[in-house]
Amino acid sequence: MTVPAVTVNSPLLELGRRATAGLPEEAQEQARMHLFDALAAGLAGAATREGGNTVRHSISLAGHGRALDPASTVLALARRIRATELDDLQLESVTTAAAAVVPALLGAAAVGGQPAPGADEALGALAAGYDVMFTLGLAAGGPDFLYRQGGWPSLVAAGPAAAATTGRLLDLDAEQIAHAIALALQSTPLIIRGSGEDGRWLSFGLAVTAGFHAALAVRAGARGDTGLLDPDQVPGAGLGRELFAGISAALARPWLPGTGLAKAHLKRWASAGQVAATIDAVGQLQDTHGFTADEVLAIEVHVPPAYRRMIDQPTGAGRVWSLLSAHYQVAVRLHYPQDLFDCARPVLRDSPGFLRTMRKVRVHEADSLAGRHPESYPARVEVTLADGMVADWLSDGRSPSPHWDWDAVLGKARSVATSAGTEAEVGRLHDAVAHFADSSELSRLAASLDRTRG
Repeated sequence: MTVPAVTVNSPLLELGRRATAGLPEEAQEQARMHLFDALAAGLAGAATREGGNTVRHSISLAGHGRALDPASTVLALARRIRATELDDLQLESVTTAAAAVVPALLGAAAVGGQPAPGADEALGALAAGYDVMFTLGLAAGGPDFLYRQGGWPSLVAAGPAAAATTGRLLDLDAEQIAHAIALALQSTPLIIRGSGEDGRWLSFGLAVTAGFHAALAVRAGARGDTGLLDPDQVPGAGLGRELFAGISAALARPWLPGTGLAKAHLKRWASAGQVAATIDAVGQLQDTHGFTADEVLAIEVHVPPAYRRMIDQPTGAGRVWSLLSAHYQVAVRLHYPQDLFDCARPVLRDSPGFLRTMRKVRVHEADSLAGRHPESYPARVEVTLADGMVADWLSDGRSPSPHWDWDAVLGKARSVATSAGTEAEVGRLHDAVAHFADSSELSRLAASLDRTRG
């Protein structure tokens, strides 16, 4: 039953209360699928440049051949998952919860001095982090914060989300989780976001790790300022209320345990969520009409004005650019569709035919699609062929999508693993996630993902 909208005087205490709520049984299978999808991305992320960086960084912390401590595991895994652009996306808040919450969950499972919570508690802890990530992403402004202000909703919400998940698994009560979120907020970066790839993933991983440490600190007796986001805060007393100006409205929405998880959509490929519908529409047109890339004269892509500039990148360089650019991703779909599952992309395609296809792509703002965003990230694609045929396709809600089953999630993981060279590990990972009974099994899973050994 959905909790009706309420007026909240203490946002952090309300977030703490929600974090302790039980996850309905019907949502637990969905939680397992999101956990598996994120860990499959983490496996593939080891093949990226960032994956190599995390191994070298981890070795400098632990030494070669030695197991990582839980906090170092959190840092490495958060960096690897987020770098892939394979992880799930909460559309309305534009937040990537799995990359923050799943590392924190595995790190908390590896913390000593506690009995192993059962699977119900572990999945509830996962959902708690998703709820906090979604709520604070909305509170920061979601799409407006990302597209207009140049902020990064995932970065500012990652630490508090990790704190909530960690605190829940460590059996902190609602007030203690509120203190952990408060401490994480005090370590939260503002809107500074560089263009370099390395700083992007490291800053995200450090935010997640700060949230993990915040929960451990509260467990050890530390306390934070749970009034940081209170509505009666004096202007200028702190940036918390200013950064999360929409917190009251976000908390006033009808809420149910697992809401943040239900708002998370899985991606089909390694791509920014904003370009995924474009890839899907082009693929649907090619599959329906059977044309080749050489038969295409023009490809017109129409998307909501909010993110046209983000994906309208006809020229550029580097892996991240290739994951964002509609021009590059459309050419990949038409020439080398298997590349859509390759999150590493050490060498980008540059054959004459591929570059010709890229030049045929033009991206337009479509006011008619604006009303669909941010609840969905649609694209309408029109293709003109050499024989004069013109065909168009509207893709809306197919990718990213909330409608997945185990067969689809496993199919994606296997395609990703083929590109990353991790095929042998996918089956074992699926069995572990689909059937774990308590968090001690998650602790062993964390050890199996450690790339500093072996």
